[in-house]
This record gives sequence, C-alpha cells and structure tokens, in this order.
Amino acid sequence: MGGGGAPKPTAEQKAMERAQREQLNKETASSESRLKAIAQKRIGKASLLGTPIQQAEGPAGPTVTKGYQVSKDGGVRKMPFFGRLASATKTNAMLK
Repeated sequence: MGGGGAPKPTAEQKAMERAQREQLNKETASSESRLKAIAQKRIGKASLLGTPIQQAEGPAGPTVTKGYQVSKDGGVRKMPFFGRLASATKTNAMLK
C-alpha cells in the first residue's frame, strides 16, 4: 500500500558520506605512495648492489715486502743492513 522504499538521504547525510569518501581516498593514496616508495627503494638497492663480486685470493706463500726476503725454509726474514748506501739488489747479490 504505499511503501515507497527507503527515505531519501538528507543534505547532512550526503555531506557526511562525501567527507568519509574523501578521507578514505586520502588514506588510500597515502598508503599507495608509501608502498610505491618502499618498492622503489628495494629495487634501487637491488640494482645498486647487483651481484656480489668474488674476493681475490691471497698469495699462496708469504708476502714479501721491501727490506725482507724469503729464506730457504720458506719463511720471511729481515734482510741484513750493510750501510746507508747499500741497495736491496746489492744486498741480495751479496747473500747468494
């Protein structure tokens, strides 16, 4: 008999729904931009890091620097000092 359905929303209800919809859109946009930034950061890190490079292997024997020499038993020892003007090549020649 005359039931026309749901009543029409008032202006106040329409304004409240619009405000809620705008707030939800802002929150959604904020979440999406935050997730996008996180994803870009991960991609950026992955591309910057790339594949790890392998470490170079060290020498098999002892490392010999200036002023030292390898002894007959394979160890490293300090070369004797023969004066101010002696060079390393002269010292090596004298020892052999």
